[in-house]
Amino acid sequence: MLTTTGNTSRVQTFLRTGSQLLDWNNRRAREYATARYGRARGSLLMYFTEATIERMVRLEEEIVNGTDAGSMAWKTSLSNELSMVAVAGAILAQIAITALSLDGITTVHWIVRGFFASSLVLGLLSVQFAVMQQRTMGNLHKPSSIRAWLLANSSNDLSRHSREEKHRVSFTAAFLTQIPYTMIEYGTAFLIVGFGLYLGYA
Repeated sequence: MLTTTGNTSRVQTFLRTGSQLLDWNNRRAREYATARYGRARGSLLMYFTEATIERMVRLEEEIVNGTDAGSMAWKTSLSNELSMVAVAGAILAQIAITALSLDGITTVHWIVRGFFASSLVLGLLSVQFAVMQQRTMGNLHKPSSIRAWLLANSSNDLSRHSREEKHRVSFTAAFLTQIPYTMIEYGTAFLIVGFGLYLGYA
């Protein structure tokens, strides 16, 4: 009984700590977006691209202002993650293709096929973007090259202080590293919704 109570307490502590960490990351990202893009633009970016803004905060702290070893470790980690995303995207696309061949798929509401088709497209796009990013990472052989790529075009962002953007992560670069994961998330959600609707109409 004591062991069970102790385990429950540790789980609750773990969940509470994780929730606090997420809130802290979200608050930091919101402050970053507001300071860099202004309240209106920052709020819009946080609403539509929260994961990208959070990635920008981490990249500036850990890569742009970090060590050379950290930059190379980030490159290796990102390449490995993109490999897994590419595999997951291919699996997602294959499942979506199979779903479009289910019995009676032509007789159910068209929105079911729409969800499956959207999942297929997102799966394929996630693979394409992951491969593109892997190729880009493969051409960055030095820490200085990694930082230069992350900082490229930052002066063209929607920032209020374009002259200060030379040493800030480009929104475009951060978005490109985040988009394969986002496509996998939405593609998986569309697939699940499609199956749910298919079973409901079947």
